[in-house]
Amino acid sequence: MKVLFVLILLVGTGAFASDLEVDECVGCHTARRNEPKSRFANGLGHWNDSQCYGCHAELNDVAARKQKGQVDRRYFAVPVREEKLAQLATTPLAYMNAPETVEPPEGTVPRVSWERLAAFLKRPSNLSPQEGSRAPRMMAYPSLQPKALKAVADLLGVRPQAREKTPAKLSVEERRQADTLWTTRCFSCHGGPRPVSGRSGVALGLYTAEWLRDYAAGKVRAPREARTMPVVPLSTEEAKLLHRLFGEMRVEAERELDARVSRLKLEDMATPTALPPALLSYLWGPFFRDATCVHCHATSPRAASAFTADAEGLKAYLRRKSGEEFWRRLETRALEAEHGLVAARPGMPMAGVELPLELRRLVARWVLEGCKDPEGQTWCRH
Repeated sequence: MKVLFVLILLVGTGAFASDLEVDECVGCHTARRNEPKSRFANGLGHWNDSQCYGCHAELNDVAARKQKGQVDRRYFAVPVREEKLAQLATTPLAYMNAPETVEPPEGTVPRVSWERLAAFLKRPSNLSPQEGSRAPRMMAYPSLQPKALKAVADLLGVRPQAREKTPAKLSVEERRQADTLWTTRCFSCHGGPRPVSGRSGVALGLYTAEWLRDYAAGKVRAPREARTMPVVPLSTEEAKLLHRLFGEMRVEAERELDARVSRLKLEDMATPTALPPALLSYLWGPFFRDATCVHCHATSPRAASAFTADAEGLKAYLRRKSGEEFWRRLETRALEAEHGLVAARPGMPMAGVELPLELRRLVARWVLEGCKDPEGQTWCRH
């Protein structure tokens, strides 16, 4: 009973990479994110699947107004369960921390590093605002192509720095100097398993050396963020060393995470000896909504091309892929939450909180027993 109670509390969002990266950036990081394509008769916005920020903002607004007892005609068209709507009044949906603008205007120090942007978009490293989780809360684009990268950079105003080139690997002496800077100037807020600032060295690698220098000195501001960081003096050369160190930290972190994913073993996780009788009906039905699969895999052509969030879609996925792959993507998300970094093959639910351990263990046992449906038919051989 405890497990089944946990299952209905799942939250998060998910999607796969696509050729519509620019549309998704428009829907989160530009002024157009609050513009629905059209309006329903009651005034509720008619959003498409790339307008995450605007749709979530409106749902949060309806939830807050309902909690205050205010009449809102939009309430009757909100596609959210009553208990979820009540939860939103105090715990808003994701994407609300997405800055409308990413880059400062021309003439100021560039913030985002062009040469680091691709790595960040393919494997985001921002930390989750969800209590107790470090799962990155942004869409990942592991198959991002150069043309799409340029389009995204242009849209966000990311500017190639003059004569910017891929920094050389730090020498032994440079690495020693960089590590000392990290330990003495940065680690107390940005280091450790739960960085106080919310940004690890891997996440800081997205920014240019010049921005790191000026932000540390209090000369520039980050979008939509109240500054809590004390002034930390950094010379240009010190900032460049840290920028290079953060790049190497990302490479090392990616390697460590992917190694852990490769060592995942289905048998090690399937600790329950028997499945609860109600689990099969749950996995082939309510699971798709509770685990937020339907949020993308039943509405977005991009995500649905990989997996359709219904019983027939699950059967097709298990035949085409495997039960182990289904479990592995869920388990990968838990590892991503530990590392604050997306894996080479992103976990699910993408941009959402990892599913509870009890559920993942039950899924592992279900896979080992052949991915049975409620009628007892098996659909996978691990």
